[in-house]
Amino acid sequence: MKKLYLYIIYPIFTIWFASQANLISENLSIAGSKPNMHFIFILWAISLILAFSLGIFKCMRKSIHSRILTPLLWIACLLFLVAVILPYQPEINFIISELHISLSFIGLFLLLIVISLMVISLRMTTYIYPYDFYLVFIYICALGIFGANYMSVNSLVEIFLAIILPIYLIHLEKRL
Repeated sequence: MKKLYLYIIYPIFTIWFASQANLISENLSIAGSKPNMHFIFILWAISLILAFSLGIFKCMRKSIHSRILTPLLWIACLLFLVAVILPYQPEINFIISELHISLSFIGLFLLLIVISLMVISLRMTTYIYPYDFYLVFIYICALGIFGANYMSVNSLVEIFLAIILPIYLIHLEKRL
C-alpha cells in the first residue's frame, strides 16, 4: 500500500495539481490560488506530509540526533501547513500572501536542513552509502532546475522535491 501511494497515487495527484498552473513560470501557490483550488491545495499539503512521514520517522528514530531533529521536523510541517492554509492572493491581501510565501520558504528550507542533518547523523552510525550521495545529487538537481529558471522557484522544482524526497526516504528507511 505504501508503494502504491508513493509511486502512483501521490505523484499523479501532485502532477495533476501542479498542472493547474504553468509549470515553468509559476509555482504551486499560484495553482492553489485558482478558483475552487484552495481546498485541493490543502489536501495536497496533507498528502505531502503523509508521503514524507511514510519514510522519515523510522529514519529519524535511528538518528543519534533525533531529539533535536524531530521537533524541527514537526515545526517544518506545521509551517508548511499554515502557509498552505493562508490564501495566496497578492492582489487582494498582500500581507497574508507575503506571510504565505515566507512560511512556505522557511518550512521548505527547514525540512531540507532536517533531512540533511538526519542523513549526516545516520552516516555517523550506520553504513548508508550511496544514499548520502543520492541526497546531494537530488539537491544539486533541484538547484539546477531552480537556476535554469533564472533563480526562481517554480512548480518543476516543487514537484521534483515533493515526489523524489519521500521516495528517497523510503529507500533510505529500507537500508536501515
